[in-house]
Amino acid sequence: MGIWKHCSNTNRQKYDLFLLDINLPDGNGLEFCKKIRETSETPVLFLTANDTEEDMLEGFGVGCDDYISKPFSIEVLRKKVLAVLKRTGIGKFRMKYRDLELDKEKCLVLMKGQEIHLTSTEYKLLLYLMENRGRVVTKAMLLEQLWDIDGNFVDDNTVRVNIKRLRQKLNDEKQEYIVTVFGMGYSFGE
Repeated sequence: MGIWKHCSNTNRQKYDLFLLDINLPDGNGLEFCKKIRETSETPVLFLTANDTEEDMLEGFGVGCDDYISKPFSIEVLRKKVLAVLKRTGIGKFRMKYRDLELDKEKCLVLMKGQEIHLTSTEYKLLLYLMENRGRVVTKAMLLEQLWDIDGNFVDDNTVRVNIKRLRQKLNDEKQEYIVTVFGMGYSFGE
């Protein structure tokens, strides 16, 4: 299955939700759902013309989180997606660690309830670090995610300078939030 090959490469993508049909052009949605469940708890929602009770039970049996029979309205799909994301705790707009909060919906950063004004780059840098909490993020990963992928127009010190500015704004001299992992990169949190 072409889609699964894309998902299983070394640069794993993070997905909030999978929308699948049982009848896929290059395979079977039920088998694909089983493959997803081998490595992920990402919610799976089937949208399919297969609408018998047996089809639905088989979908739930392989691990789907919800099942919608065609035809359906876009509003019903939207409500089902929101309900699945809410139920699974995925898709929340606020991230919190100690006294630091980041609201993805409002692009707002708060420290101890007080707003911290960040540049667009500082905000994206903090968001990326928080989303990868507990993992080491290399300079190359940051350059690829936040700047020109080839490093064009980016000075070698760009990452270091932006980390330093972000730490200053967070009053993070003790590296309680952004931790330098010497010789490797940075991590967020403990």
